Amino acid sequence: MDRTLAATLALSLLLLAGCSGGNTQKNPTDPFIGGNVALNLFLQNGAPPPQVFDGGKFPFAVNIVVENVGEADVGTGTDNPYFTAKIEGINPSTFGLTDADLHQSLKETLRGSRKNFDGTIIGGLIANFVFENLNYQGKLQGNDIITLRGSVCYDYQNTATTQLCFKKDIVENVQDSTLCTLTGDKLVHNSGGPVHVSQVTQNPLGENKVQVNIVVEHVGPGEFYSRKQGEDCDPSVRNADKFKVDMEVDLTDPQALVQCYRLGNSNKGSVTLYNGAPQTVTCTITGGSPQSRVYTDTMTVKMKYRYGQFIEQPITVQSLPQDITG
Repeated sequence: MDRTLAATLALSLLLLAGCSGGNTQKNPTDPFIGGNVALNLFLQNGAPPPQVFDGGKFPFAVNIVVENVGEADVGTGTDNPYFTAKIEGINPSTFGLTDADLHQSLKETLRGSRKNFDGTIIGGLIANFVFENLNYQGKLQGNDIITLRGSVCYDYQNTATTQLCFKKDIVENVQDSTLCTLTGDKLVHNSGGPVHVSQVTQNPLGENKVQVNIVVEHVGPGEFYSRKQGEDCDPSVRNADKFKVDMEVDLTDPQALVQCYRLGNSNKGSVTLYNGAPQTVTCTITGGSPQSRVYTDTMTVKMKYRYGQFIEQPITVQSLPQDITG
């Protein structure tokens, strides 16, 4: 075999091998897969088609494809039971349907992505929401363009973790720096989803007592709401349940005391991210009564919310001569 050809083939094989490793997390020590998206939305190619016809004789379908790329399960029997998919932007009667025909719920569990101990990733499940028998009833004088929107509204949750430092003596000791430090920013790990803890800063208050500033930030493609009953991801500026997140802050030590001012001096409650902007939740955390002079403990922040997002596609409605349609 020609040496140049052999070298080219070898390089190609190496490149292919590198590509095949795309399902492996670069940092297997990170507890989460991460990412800013919970659900990916697609419209199946051809459903809807780019062009349809008037006259009520050309039915078509719309297929909203939903892939769970985050790390929380969605649907019946999970911590995130609410899910609805719908078509917006059209008058249902114009297409020979009722309003109920443009809404569907999730019938099964949409499992999230999983990370194995070795860093490999098992992708989440995919669901299809097929809306059939859309059929433009009117008769146009010329072609028209409409924008069809497929939207989803669903419960989701994120988890963030970090290591906090506790000491009996608040004076920093250089020998303790390899174990932990009482002051400064902490490394934060976030599970995949659209609401993250973007920063955690710790400061000492006393023996085994620290102040922690937790910055909560929206990083996803849609908008978020409280899980109040009846909330259907209404984007109106009058919606008082918009931009709200339920939070719970815990430590591994069950005897640790967590008090967060914006959560009613408790470790759990609701926080509003005004106009979607990042907000800081300040907590005072008192460790248990360990024998260790210096130690670390894992802080876990759980965030729950209802999330809305959509995908759009323009469709041309073409007018056909009367002798064809009639």
